Amino acid sequence: MVPENIRIKFTKTGRLKYISHLDLCRTMCPAMIRAKIPLWYTEGFNPHPKMVFAQPLPLFVESECEFLDIKITEPVSHEELKARLRSAFTDELYVLDVYTPVVKFTEIAYAGYFIACETKLSEAEIASKLSSDLIVTKNSKGKEKQLNIRPQIHSVAICDGGYFAILDASGSSYLNPDLFCKAFFGQHVDCAITRRSWFKGDMSAFV
Repeated sequence: MVPENIRIKFTKTGRLKYISHLDLCRTMCPAMIRAKIPLWYTEGFNPHPKMVFAQPLPLFVESECEFLDIKITEPVSHEELKARLRSAFTDELYVLDVYTPVVKFTEIAYAGYFIACETKLSEAEIASKLSSDLIVTKNSKGKEKQLNIRPQIHSVAICDGGYFAILDASGSSYLNPDLFCKAFFGQHVDCAITRRSWFKGDMSAFV
């Protein structure tokens, strides 16, 4: 059969926030083999399964909405694929859904993050911060660089006792949520960050 495109939506929570994206990639393939997923492999001298993630998740950040695209070589229902994957994954790497993708990852423009921290800001204070430049210092190849990240912040709102920030997350403009937190809440403020959603350029939900 012609390889079928499959999209997997999953969580990465708990202790897995300490696992790098590279380690996640290394974990996925053996887990899928254990789950008996009929993966499609590339051809050539070094065959490997075709696996494409929507975007790497930064260290120390949890997620309720990670996406992975694979190809399968045998007809298996989406419900069966979901059941097999759940049996091979952990509760912290939980498969939420399996389906046929209709939108490409290149259409992602923003990511939405829930942020819990000790800093309490009013709506007026949030508006004030967003009304001016937000300058941060970033180390790049041993050199310090001053960046204004304000253009990469779409919105910040009070939400569920914390904050919900929508930040640039496209291939051409990406803002690390940790860098945002250091600039917005303070360099030494501890923040718990969870990626909750993705958006396209028109702010409709990406699925």
